[in-house]
Amino acid sequence: MVDTTSLDSNHAERDKHIRSGDFIDAGKYSEATFKSTKVVDKGNGKLDVTGDLTLHGVTKPITIEAEFVGAGNDPWGGERAGFIGQTRLELADFEIPVMGSSSYVDMELHIEGIKK
Repeated sequence: MVDTTSLDSNHAERDKHIRSGDFIDAGKYSEATFKSTKVVDKGNGKLDVTGDLTLHGVTKPITIEAEFVGAGNDPWGGERAGFIGQTRLELADFEIPVMGSSSYVDMELHIEGIKK
């Protein structure tokens, strides 16, 4: 789960616009969720993670190209693994208004998993 009010593009005015009703409408859709349904190991630490993304009140299947970046023990006795992933989202697929010349956003994810 991602709190959409926390989205950060490293530009305060752009962030305000992204969160507004003109774009993702974080006031109405305050959460985005992703539930994985399939993971394919492509070798050499690369994975395709397929699942359902809910954004702007719309759920669509997407695939995230991910790469393993490392693993280790944390100070509390747990095991953690880190991944970086990317995917391209077509705005119209999530009923987000297209403004300007770009009909998509590229999303980069930094994920840390804790072994249970």
